[in-house]
Amino acid sequence: MMRLIHWFSCVLKRMAKRRQLCLAAWLIACSGVALAGVMADRTRVIFSDGAQAQSVTLVNTNDYPVMLQIWVDNGEGSSIPDTIVSSMFVMPAVFRLQSHEVKSIRVLYTGDVLPAGRESLSWLNLYEIPILPAGDQNNDTPRVLLGLNTQIKIFYRPEGLQAPAGSIATALDFQIRRKDEQWFVVCHNRSAYFASFGGMAVQAGDRQYPIQQLPDMMTPPMGEGVYPIAAEVGVRFDRISASLNYTLIDDSGNLVAGAAKLNAVISADSAANKE
Repeated sequence: MMRLIHWFSCVLKRMAKRRQLCLAAWLIACSGVALAGVMADRTRVIFSDGAQAQSVTLVNTNDYPVMLQIWVDNGEGSSIPDTIVSSMFVMPAVFRLQSHEVKSIRVLYTGDVLPAGRESLSWLNLYEIPILPAGDQNNDTPRVLLGLNTQIKIFYRPEGLQAPAGSIATALDFQIRRKDEQWFVVCHNRSAYFASFGGMAVQAGDRQYPIQQLPDMMTPPMGEGVYPIAAEVGVRFDRISASLNYTLIDDSGNLVAGAAKLNAVISADSAANKE
């Protein structure tokens, strides 16, 4: 078992950088296996009102065992677990999970000082690597073992900050902004919570323009999110009436539809370039 953990740790160090993880994900997609085999019982972990710990249940849906290493970071994706400083940690952090086995882990808050009055965000990483059958470990045939990292959002709400009483949509303001030839939807979030978007699209006349999907479709509390519109050069959103259709992801992972009117603003840089 110790030899397996040492081997697993070595593999993690060789694949620590995000570009290597992206390559692994691309290879998995090309081979037709695009989904993680280890699944969690939720899409987000929420610490409400200063809670100190949360349990997450995992199941290995693969037909083979895997080694799991689990850690919490701030979304860097470029550091090995041993070098990460986080306000959360996981127990147990490294273990073997048999095929179709179910196991619970604990995510614990260290007590580090986090911002008061608003949510803080961390990421739970579930890194899995297949384990070869005993007979295959001594086989000299070349092979590639692909690891897969699944990330789950962790939202920490300090003491006194409860779950939203309703949708946070009422605390969101939207506008369209242009910089040079690119148009963006800008979201201003006046709430104490992260606004997590499942999707967005701008409706202008009888046409719909999708928002380019970004790795992070969240607007931070008391902050601003900027999302590029997939529109051809020459479209003038400042000359037509436009609205935004969007979906927000709630605490349970459900999609909640919303809509808002949009006002177009041309940035000062863009206006200067046109003169």
